[in-house]
Amino acid sequence: KAMLLLKKKRYQEQLLDKTENQISNLERMVQDIEFTQIEMKVIEGLKIGNECLNKMHQVMSIEEVERIIGETQDAVEYQRQIDELLAGSLTEEDEDAILEELNTITQ
Repeated sequence: KAMLLLKKKRYQEQLLDKTENQISNLERMVQDIEFTQIEMKVIEGLKIGNECLNKMHQVMSIEEVERIIGETQDAVEYQRQIDELLAGSLTEEDEDAILEELNTITQ
């Protein structure tokens, strides 16, 4: 009878070990699935971001950006010249040249 009880105990321990291993495998699988879901969300976010960037690039080309930057630089330089005029730091010749340039630009 003692031998039978020991065999039964041994069998139950083996069953418990198998069950614990199976539970560990299931937990790893659940973690893998959760991580894969996160990866899928990241990839979907990247995809949407790329689509958005492509649409924005269709609206605004490199040439358009260069044109805007050039116009901005011209406007800043023009404003600098106006500031210098108002400050009185230009000579009469400079003022004449600027007025001539202004007339040329505005015509």
